[in-house]
Amino acid sequence: MKLWPAKQYIIERVKLKDKLGVCFDTCHTWDGGYNNVDNFDDVLAEFDKVIGLNRLKAIHLNDSMNDRDTHKDRHQKLGEGYLGSDALAYIINHPKLQGKPFILETPNDDDGYAKEIAWVKSINNV
Repeated sequence: MKLWPAKQYIIERVKLKDKLGVCFDTCHTWDGGYNNVDNFDDVLAEFDKVIGLNRLKAIHLNDSMNDRDTHKDRHQKLGEGYLGSDALAYIINHPKLQGKPFILETPNDDDGYAKEIAWVKSINNV
């Protein structure tokens, strides 16, 4: 089962839909079966069709300890999991995500977060 139809089901039942926003989690989507590595444009297009990019308020940025479609949600440090650095860089620089806040959600200490933040800044093409 894909994640977004369930979220769409919830959104359809909310009375104040105009006040509802969602977060896109890179690990959750990957572990939930969406191919963020090879087809992120298609993933984002499906997200827009089902949920709406207008509802997207933030991105939780993390890699995954698991292969796609395992439904385990185990976050990994950036570039050290199944998503990898190239896919994460593509997501960070995607034109449709510009201006959205990216929130690190990785298993790290302060030095690890500092390295990840420096890496994100170094590959950010905007």
